[in-house]
Amino acid sequence: MSDIRKIQSSSNLNPEQNSAVHASWEPLLIIAGAGTGKTKTLTNRLAHLLNQGARPDKICAVTFTNKAAREMKERVNLLVPRLPKINGPFIGTFHSLGAQILRQESHALDRSLHFVIFDDNDSAQLIKKIFKHLNLKKAERGPADFLHAISNIKNGMLSLDELRNSFTPEDQNLVIFFDTYEERLKLANAFDFDDLIQKPVWLCTNKPELRAKYSNRFDHLLIDEYQDINRVQYDLIKFLAAKAQSLTAVGDDAQMIYGWRGSDLSIFLNFQKDWPKARTIFLEQNYRSTGTIVNAASSVVKHNTVKSTEWQNKILRTANPLGVPIRVTETSDAEAEADWIADEILSERRSREKTSAAILYRTNAQSRPLEQALIQREIPYHIFGGLKFYERKEIKDIIAGVRYALNPKDPVSSDRLSKNFTQKVLREWHMVLEDLPEERGSLPPLTLIGAFLKNTEYLASLRKNFTNAMEREENVAALIQFASNFEETTPLLEQISLLQANDETNRDKREPQVILLTVHLAKGLEFDQVYIAGANEGLLPHNRSLTTLAELEEERRLMYVAMTRARSMLAISFYDLPSRFLSELPADTIVYQNLANDRSLALDDEERYITLD
Repeated sequence: MSDIRKIQSSSNLNPEQNSAVHASWEPLLIIAGAGTGKTKTLTNRLAHLLNQGARPDKICAVTFTNKAAREMKERVNLLVPRLPKINGPFIGTFHSLGAQILRQESHALDRSLHFVIFDDNDSAQLIKKIFKHLNLKKAERGPADFLHAISNIKNGMLSLDELRNSFTPEDQNLVIFFDTYEERLKLANAFDFDDLIQKPVWLCTNKPELRAKYSNRFDHLLIDEYQDINRVQYDLIKFLAAKAQSLTAVGDDAQMIYGWRGSDLSIFLNFQKDWPKARTIFLEQNYRSTGTIVNAASSVVKHNTVKSTEWQNKILRTANPLGVPIRVTETSDAEAEADWIADEILSERRSREKTSAAILYRTNAQSRPLEQALIQREIPYHIFGGLKFYERKEIKDIIAGVRYALNPKDPVSSDRLSKNFTQKVLREWHMVLEDLPEERGSLPPLTLIGAFLKNTEYLASLRKNFTNAMEREENVAALIQFASNFEETTPLLEQISLLQANDETNRDKREPQVILLTVHLAKGLEFDQVYIAGANEGLLPHNRSLTTLAELEEERRLMYVAMTRARSMLAISFYDLPSRFLSELPADTIVYQNLANDRSLALDDEERYITLD
């Protein structure tokens, strides 16, 4: 222990960070605004606990992603060079912690020590087998619906007890399916990904001896991104912290953007109620962004109403220069917006040293025109955490169907159709093609795409077989929108082939790639230049998120997260109706330009919303 205590404690902490690091061993909530150094503070807090005599093996630091866990480990190892690898602190994700618990307690759940963990694909394959076994072809739910519902049950978003007490056939089918699925997992000596948290919670709830064991397992818990936890993760924390000497939670209510997957903001807001002796420390000094970006983002998120009345004076500030104004640009459509963004990136690259640039958007379907514009200008790019538009399954399926319609001898398209569709569907597609003119390349592409979607019942198949069916349908809609620009099918296919060929050629360039990603995936990242595309009413906020105040306010937090990813330059663009969030930007922080028409309207001009029936 004497070697461990020689901590290389960071000397460049600001007063608030220093207070958080050296706070007493009691419950502590650190409210860390965007870019305020929360990871630095949390890792220094862990090092300080060791310096104060805490046993390494009695410390648990939990975060959500492997990337965040790796970064935390690296920083701790720099601060504590001689930290033991065996019997050292646990630093990892919620799921890795749960897996560790299950390895020790697998016998209590009728599994051996060497159980396997099913990933999403494994679970989906098992679900399809059960669906077929239970002969549920006529059920209202498809396999994807059952997979989604089971995940919701295990993440506390659906009550299994309520479902068991329900007499509706749909709920009864779900209970039967859930029980069958659980039994099949047990027979396979397996847990699924959701089990890694749900099953430890079940053990601590139903096994008093294990509850006692794990309430004594750790003396100190540090929880990163506390605003994003769901009810099951919260239950696990409560069990682990029951007898702990200290609990440190770090988060930001302004950055909770995962309500759709069960994150519960009320847990974060009620921290003081759960731990009445808790101390709250605010980290408000932003080190990432310019003063203009910080002021504008803060102004937007202040319009949210669901927040703690005790935190009204919380403010994000920075000592950084104001920097350049935020550019808000109106274009005529998504294609023009993509062209403008790509031209701006090209211009920036010619006039500046190499800097990091990212294009953020609300939905993956928005990447199609952006990718096209970048490829045409030979700008290398990378889709972060996803596939390029024409590499997505649903797009490749539809393009294969259209290509096959023009050339039945095409082996690539033929093979794809044979693998992804039944012989019955393919025979019917042949019959449809026989009724079409022989020169099908001159047909409008929407004719062939529409016929293919109808004949294969493709959209219904997506809804039955994929939990992200809505996202895939949006990709299909983006393809249809692009295809509507062509009068004949052959030019469309040629354009797609050329884009893909040019993309392959551009991959070898040594210039830094432009990163394309959704706002959800951008959380935790930062870039010199950020372009927020599609800041339209209906996209950000999204049409699907306008039914409740909670959904709308989560969309506003998405805008806040998107804006605070930028270090020095932020540009926001839109077409059609501007997002309501744009009218919440302070006038002195933006420069607005209208590239859509000859006359300029203010962002909040009511005339934009007048339509003629």
